[in-house]
Amino acid sequence: MNLEFKPSPYRSWQSREVQKDSSGSIVIVYVSGWISTDQGILMGKDFADFILGKFQNNAYERLKENLISLFNNNDGNFAIVACFESKVWAITDLVRTIPLFWNIKNNSILISDDVRYLVPDPKIATDHDSIIEMLSSGYVTGVNTVYKEVKSIRPGEVLICDDSSESSQIKLFRYFIYKSDNIREMSRDDDIQLLDETTKDAFEIILNSLNGAKIVIPLSGGLDSRLIALTLKRLEYDNVLCISYGTENNKDSVKSFETAKKLGFKWEMFPYSKNQHVTKTSDDKFWEFSEYASNGTSLPHLDDWIALNMFKDKFAHLEDVVFMPGHTGDFISGGHLKYLNHAFCGNNESDDEPLRSIINKHYSLWANILEDDSYSSIIDERISDALKEFEFNNNLNKAQAYEFWEWQERQSKYIVNSVRSYEFHGYSWRLPFWSMKFVRFWRETSLNSKYDQSLYKDYLRYIDDYGVYDDIKLGMDVMPQSDLKNKYVRNFAKQILQKNPLTRSLLKKRSIRRKFAYQYANHPLGMPLEYDKKSYINSYHSKRHNVSLWSKDFIQKQYNYPLKSMIN
Repeated sequence: MNLEFKPSPYRSWQSREVQKDSSGSIVIVYVSGWISTDQGILMGKDFADFILGKFQNNAYERLKENLISLFNNNDGNFAIVACFESKVWAITDLVRTIPLFWNIKNNSILISDDVRYLVPDPKIATDHDSIIEMLSSGYVTGVNTVYKEVKSIRPGEVLICDDSSESSQIKLFRYFIYKSDNIREMSRDDDIQLLDETTKDAFEIILNSLNGAKIVIPLSGGLDSRLIALTLKRLEYDNVLCISYGTENNKDSVKSFETAKKLGFKWEMFPYSKNQHVTKTSDDKFWEFSEYASNGTSLPHLDDWIALNMFKDKFAHLEDVVFMPGHTGDFISGGHLKYLNHAFCGNNESDDEPLRSIINKHYSLWANILEDDSYSSIIDERISDALKEFEFNNNLNKAQAYEFWEWQERQSKYIVNSVRSYEFHGYSWRLPFWSMKFVRFWRETSLNSKYDQSLYKDYLRYIDDYGVYDDIKLGMDVMPQSDLKNKYVRNFAKQILQKNPLTRSLLKKRSIRRKFAYQYANHPLGMPLEYDKKSYINSYHSKRHNVSLWSKDFIQKQYNYPLKSMIN
């Protein structure tokens, strides 16, 4: 089968080609990103030569084994496309940091890291079900995109297109999944020591890939970005700039400044104003970015768009800059397991976990959509299909299924996709919390140690010689069953009140007032300010907020897709 590869201009790709033997068989590879190997950190031409050697010197089955071993035992952020022995290969890293898309036309397979190159008109979405998903959650799951004819390669996945038989075949296999059958049982002290070694090892590999570049940390008040700053300080990497952005004196920026000061790092604030938010949506450059960043699979991230424009203006003289955001330490360390409360309480409603928790948490941007059975069945089917290999007979299995789904869908499609902002502005990036070493540690950590991030919090206090975590409490040794049950009782009482029309109406109005007033006045990024006060409160419902409105605005403008009948 012929390969047509069309790379994005916003990302660097390196290609290598060689004639394999006297028959004229050609091996060609395209690589983007970097990888750590026993030969050191490889990128660019060296990376391409290394991968070319793997294809050139191995038969099919041996090649599969070698690739699985290579990618499971080394760190890196990469995408690979290769043509070898009538087969086309396409490979993503463990969290799909560099996306790949494909479709088949005539006798060719078209592959790109930019979905726009694979469709006749990127302004016309053709998959109604995927539009429903993006509107409800902010992203599209599985191999789907908003275009029926184009598919996405999932994280930790290898696509092989083989036309050596009479009919071409598409094969998919995973070299990595976010699930482990080898749960580690260690004392808390030993776990902390192992986590410390793992964290330092993971960061040292990444630092070796930078050649002394200036690291820019989007430093917030969260645990994860503070850990990046603290670890760089502990490893004596001083070429660091911490930045914060959002409304003046928001709590995240205050904590960010305090952290940078304690660590002795330079700090810069990029303030947001209502005027910036209102005017940016009519900016052609912004919509060019949005089209690139969406890639037919997710909403573009708005958070740092303004900050990056201001950063580029102020620091235009800096040539070697690498952004290092805190994605996604809270998820990896167990911070999202709290959304599985029903499962952990052992009540009768846990039979439909984790599906119910996934829907309640991740498909709430326009919750009224799922009141339509035809729409809700689309979502149910896609979630169930993703989790079809899992059993849900105990808390561990339910937790692993939930984390698998979120890793494969939300983290890779939406959260990690936020690095497109850096690429669009011409900057490199690294994601230390998605290093293979770090991920493996947490994937094999016990459920009790992950719940409420208890081990993570204990570790942060253990390494905190600079006082950057003096605001967090020590973690708990076991899951707080009583607290969970109390929360369930409260939720159950709320459900009872919701059944009465009068109390339901009062609860809804109260919720609207409280959420609107708080979000509009206190959002650290000022995101609600994109909308005037009247339109915001008129559009705001119990589970609706600025991201809900953004999903509607983006889909209507980007894909010229009518939504009024769905969301009214």
